[in-house]
Amino acid sequence: MSRRSLPTFNGHSEVSHLLLWALAVLFFGVGDVVTTSVGLGIDELFELGPVTSVFVERYGLGGMVASKALIFGGGFLCWRVVQRPYRVGVPLGLALLGVSVTGWNLYLLALVVPS
Repeated sequence: MSRRSLPTFNGHSEVSHLLLWALAVLFFGVGDVVTTSVGLGIDELFELGPVTSVFVERYGLGGMVASKALIFGGGFLCWRVVQRPYRVGVPLGLALLGVSVTGWNLYLLALVVPS
């Protein structure tokens, strides 16, 4: 199979969009939720995000998951509406944000959890 056999539009394959969505779910969805929920069990740590903190304070882990679902839903709607090639920015942005916040959470956990 050659690269030309993949469906492309302006150099961006549908595979790259799918990969970016998978990375967004993995890091912004799962990674952030897991590391945040672990961190919230430690007295020294708290949710920094102004919107997410309201959901977490009122509804706990379910509120955090609901806020992520709303963000992913809005992101998916934007991805469907925005024309190519610009729509790749939606999953790319969520993936980069997810890697950043998951990395930050892991860093903070490493600081406060005794080894």
